[in-house]
Amino acid sequence: MNTAIDQRDLVRAVRKYRSLDDQIKEINTTVYKLREDKKFVENEMSDILRRTNFQNLNKLEIQDDGSYIKIQRPETWSKPWSLSQKELKDLIASYVNGGATGNKPWPEELFDWIVERKKTAMVAKEFAFKRVMNVENNDGDDENEQSGRMGAH
Repeated sequence: MNTAIDQRDLVRAVRKYRSLDDQIKEINTTVYKLREDKKFVENEMSDILRRTNFQNLNKLEIQDDGSYIKIQRPETWSKPWSLSQKELKDLIASYVNGGATGNKPWPEELFDWIVERKKTAMVAKEFAFKRVMNVENNDGDDENEQSGRMGAH
């Protein structure tokens, strides 16, 4: 007798799971489309910001909500990076075959050597945009920025 009740409970749970999974898939489809649209607008903004009259601009203030868009120009920022096991193996082999200087203990020197190789490879060649909410309380997010700003409504 309990088997029938257990099966109904399982069927009910499976249906809830399916419903939630379907909703997540729909939302992910929408998010994917929004990200594509956002990338298109970022490319448009990049083209505009390459013009000489905008070359010193590094912040776009949005006055209606107090947020701003931080502009990261090409060659001024590095993309985040990670290493696959194969990349790590290749870098270690390259280091062992001539990259070592002997100036530091080898683990530290190897670490620095790998970071330097990756850092130069990850310097961005394109613009990046980051929207920051609340201009008054940005925790020093723009301490190193120049004063180029433009407001938008």
